[in-house]
Amino acid sequence: MKVKFFLIRLPAILLTIISWVLSSRTNIEMPGFAYSDKFVHLVSFGALAFCWSLWFSFDKWCEKPLKHLFFVILIVSGYGIIDEIHQSFVPGRFPSFFDWTADTLGAILGGLLCLILAKIIKSKAKE
Repeated sequence: MKVKFFLIRLPAILLTIISWVLSSRTNIEMPGFAYSDKFVHLVSFGALAFCWSLWFSFDKWCEKPLKHLFFVILIVSGYGIIDEIHQSFVPGRFPSFFDWTADTLGAILGGLLCLILAKIIKSKAKE
């Protein structure tokens, strides 16, 4: 039981660490299309929010969905703020309100994805 508890939470921790390490680099290759950095923020923080969402059971998601969605958005968006401040100390990097906005939108989408999956899984379990 404790191994499962740990394994479900491990991706959130690992993804947060990877995000922090990448954020500490002075130069990161981005895809070559307009606003690609915002897209990367959106997808990365969406995945991060989804992983942090797994800290709550699907039953809890179904019982109080807005409460859990709020917590996930708060955690991931708060991390986005900390990460943007962190970037101000990295040579060649700077904090951006628009990056944080993409982070927060990603957090909302990742949390909503987990909420939708929780409801689908719960409804299939009742069948």
